Amino acid sequence: MKIVDVKIHKLIVPMKPDTVHSAGMEDKLCAPDPVTGRSLNFWDFPKWIIELVANDGSVGLGEPRRGDLYEPLRQYADLIIGKTLLELPIGNLPLPHGDDYESYIIYEAFEMAWFDLLGKHLGVPVWHLLGGKLINRVPIDYWMGRADPDETARRTRKAQELGFHGVKMKCKLGDPIVERVRAVRDVAPEFSIVLDPNERFENLEGTIEVSKSLKGFECVTFESPVPQHRLDWYAELRKTIPQKIALHLNCLNDLVAALRADAADYYNLLGPLKEFTEWAKVAQTAGHPTWRGTGMDLGVRDMSSVHAAAAAGCKLPCDIIGHLFREDDLITRPIEMVDGAIVVSNAPGLGIELDTDALEKYRVPVEA
Repeated sequence: MKIVDVKIHKLIVPMKPDTVHSAGMEDKLCAPDPVTGRSLNFWDFPKWIIELVANDGSVGLGEPRRGDLYEPLRQYADLIIGKTLLELPIGNLPLPHGDDYESYIIYEAFEMAWFDLLGKHLGVPVWHLLGGKLINRVPIDYWMGRADPDETARRTRKAQELGFHGVKMKCKLGDPIVERVRAVRDVAPEFSIVLDPNERFENLEGTIEVSKSLKGFECVTFESPVPQHRLDWYAELRKTIPQKIALHLNCLNDLVAALRADAADYYNLLGPLKEFTEWAKVAQTAGHPTWRGTGMDLGVRDMSSVHAAAAAGCKLPCDIIGHLFREDDLITRPIEMVDGAIVVSNAPGLGIELDTDALEKYRVPVEA
């Protein structure tokens, strides 16, 4: 088998109404683009689908995270075209990548496309290529942006109706956090809650203030409450507050440093599929449960995350929910969910097919 072409599709796929913030709330929830430096709402950045085309006509699907990524995608495509099966070892493709976000998000897209293509070629699912699945269903949480208490309650009712058992909520210091937590528990007393301020509890004092305000509410986790380079703050918080602490990391070096510092209870990990699977097992062996991080993705990347989480044995709820919150997931059949969990596919490759009609509907021009 040989790669003979790479097709790159640029898309803008809006979010469904009432899936991010309350009306009137402005919060981009997105760092400036790593390539161009543009600053936009995360849902306004383009999404991408790549197709690796083999000489037998088979196709593997990949999807990087959002951003202005055409130039690096094109550069990586030029590097992989012409490569044969023997030149594309699992977990070590001959493509540049490192710990930095800018390079691994491009590598990851080609890696998942290669896993999809190779799985189809061999007749095995991607989780098989990642070492085998440890769980048959990947639990996921509902998600919401920054919302007022009434809107939080309404969305919690919807989550409950859909079969979820927990919710992740964006927030920042100064928001009505205790009122939102109470709104969730009034609707769904059994729900777990993850508060994700993107480091915007600011410091130890701010985090302790939020913690004290939530006295009496159990099963609440703080994800990345303060700047993540302050591992000393995280270690201190674990000794000081009753809530569990999670860190959101995307490289092995950062994970090892955090484990040495005893900085978190849980780890939300990103990274290429093979490396993520290995890192998650390291964290779990050290006694720290994990979940697979995502970014409001389409069906291709979401399903790749399902395979990775299944192979890693992630038992904490992941936030693999973009396929439900975007206007379209760009795949022909919806990802199967049962009782707040995604069923792990046993079909070859990623177990999905690209919806060509949806591809044309959401396609936007690629600027060379």
